[in-house]
Amino acid sequence: MDCDLSNLQISSPMQSILSDDDEDDLTMGSGKPAARPWSYASNNLRSSLAPPSTSPAVARRAMARYQEADIGDTPRLYSIRKQPSSQSFLNTSMLEKSSSEPNLLDELAAPPHRFSSPAPPPSQQLTVNNKASSIRINNNNSSSESINSDAVDVDITENSAKDAMLKMEPEELQLFRRWVIGFCVVNFDLEIGQALDYVYPPMELTVNEKKNICFSAFPDSNVFEVGDQVYNIRVRASTVGLAVSGPTTSAGFLYGYVFFRQKKDPRIRRGYFQKSLVLLSQHPYVGLFSRMVAILGPSFFDTGQPMLEAACMNIAHWGPVIEGKVLDLPFLGQLLEVEISRPYEPQLLETTSFDMGKLQPEMQIMASLPVGGLYHHFKDILQDLWLLWELMLLAEPLVVIAPDPGVCSEAVVSLVDLINPIPYCGDYRPYFTIQDTDFKSFVTKSKPPTNLILGVTNPFFNTAIEHWPHVVRVGRQQLRKPDGTLIPAHSNHVRAHKPKTGLGAKSNILFEFVQGVTSKRKGIIAKDRQLLKMLTEASMRGHPPDWVLNNMLRRHFVDLTGKFLVPLDRYFSTLIPAPIQFQTDSGPPQLRPFQTEQFMKSLKDHQRQLPFKSTFKTRTTSADPMRDLYAQFLKCGNFATWLQHRTTEAQSEIMNYYIQKLCEEADSRSSADLKSRIRDVLYPPSSSTYSNFSVNDKQREQLMHALGERN
Repeated sequence: MDCDLSNLQISSPMQSILSDDDEDDLTMGSGKPAARPWSYASNNLRSSLAPPSTSPAVARRAMARYQEADIGDTPRLYSIRKQPSSQSFLNTSMLEKSSSEPNLLDELAAPPHRFSSPAPPPSQQLTVNNKASSIRINNNNSSSESINSDAVDVDITENSAKDAMLKMEPEELQLFRRWVIGFCVVNFDLEIGQALDYVYPPMELTVNEKKNICFSAFPDSNVFEVGDQVYNIRVRASTVGLAVSGPTTSAGFLYGYVFFRQKKDPRIRRGYFQKSLVLLSQHPYVGLFSRMVAILGPSFFDTGQPMLEAACMNIAHWGPVIEGKVLDLPFLGQLLEVEISRPYEPQLLETTSFDMGKLQPEMQIMASLPVGGLYHHFKDILQDLWLLWELMLLAEPLVVIAPDPGVCSEAVVSLVDLINPIPYCGDYRPYFTIQDTDFKSFVTKSKPPTNLILGVTNPFFNTAIEHWPHVVRVGRQQLRKPDGTLIPAHSNHVRAHKPKTGLGAKSNILFEFVQGVTSKRKGIIAKDRQLLKMLTEASMRGHPPDWVLNNMLRRHFVDLTGKFLVPLDRYFSTLIPAPIQFQTDSGPPQLRPFQTEQFMKSLKDHQRQLPFKSTFKTRTTSADPMRDLYAQFLKCGNFATWLQHRTTEAQSEIMNYYIQKLCEEADSRSSADLKSRIRDVLYPPSSSTYSNFSVNDKQREQLMHALGERN
């Protein structure tokens, strides 16, 4: 769903709940309360950028009132008012009760791996003119050391060195980590570079994970932008089983959702305040978590740790993740209605449970869809999307170059979604930097790796990947004033200055490109010219909104992918055993293997489903574009993931039918062999055919009943 959050005024909840006493505390020394900067990819910063002077006591009192505020009288919102506040927890002895740190993977119901560490002592928090402990990221050495450095700027997220962060109990942490692994606060220090200030709740991260998170948490370009940015990242999880990876659950990846703030600060030698808040999760819910960091980020930088604690307690009180359902998730005074996506099922307005007559995209969220969306980021190069669909279908190596991480990361996620419901087989990095630990293996002078999509902003990649066969450039050039702020589109200053040359000139090569696709492949799928015309006219009229146009565009490619899968699904159905082949005496029948030659022969027996370009219609059979396309697909990784998914589904159907036959047979006759087969299904040996099949509760009850009747 296309929802541009950049135009939303996200006000700090703290501004409306301060008492008179708190207002007096805030105005001491300044004469007026500190204003909060405009947030979330702001083009103009109209309010003061001075760090707020909120004291810890004020923040805690305001947070208590904030969490316990009556925000509505409806039953749906009642649970929000009942959330415990940070203040109420601090008034208890919870901090003294915990004797050990909980295990993250136990709470995630995943393979047992240690993912917890002691909470950072108060001395690790940055304070003005005091020593602070930070994790140093060294470009030339893979090892990271904890070092001491002088804090040269005011940490606006600091409460007090004596003010320990709220301790989450193991039960709360287990509930919290059904959704989110934790939050990382990353700071830029002039002397040590990107540094991990702290992680909350505490958890263990490897050196490489810390390094990748730190460097991915800052925009990797040569343009200073004053304001806030929200984008998403995907980093490798070094520990096997640490996190799942969306489409391909066999590989381990962490999904990060970044709120980055940069503003001028003369007290810092670098001249800029730069800090990021990163939400880490095992789920690829880019729509949900991007919205959450957009809400939390401004409040966190204004208020500090109490707001982060409140956010974590909200998440810990959510229900379980239920795929295919719409869930009401209270978060920092707002109620988010979120539809959780099912694997390999596109989320569309036509299939959503939301009331389309009352849909508000900023509050009613399709979890798997990025905020911007396919139409928003590719509206200037819509005609290239059919070629991009072919490249994604064949898992070709692809680089997406964009002006900023927000455009870059959402464009990559939109491309991965372009071939849904085919699960993308490869590794994709929505935002990739030159400091990533995989940089040397991905970016080489030799042939680029297959099954890989990189999203980048650093101008270095213009030359580093010039030998790659496919490059996508999206995003318009953004004109800026000398101080780094964006020039509004309606401003009179619309003519770009000529780039400086010579020594001391900043390279602006990143923006000296025309949006489009550079590819060595010649597309064979015909564009839908009627759809292009309709989208163009709608854009000129300004109606319907972008999120509706985005859905129309995505629906077209969902249908296109469905047409491509018709011959594959038709042939695969012939591999599934017929019901007459099921015999309880011989065990469940086996799925027949996929034969490439037989499938290619089957293409001749049916009419084409795909709209190929007219220039290919007169070609001979030996150069049939349809046969060529399917032949290439059968050799790429996407076919392997599709076949694995379909095989798993088919085997599950076979086992379900076999269990049904066992139960029916048990009602009519009794034998030792039949009982043995039922027990094999209920308690499968590790080497058994049934070991990869999970019996649900209803089936278990039926099988136990069948055994009990004959005992």
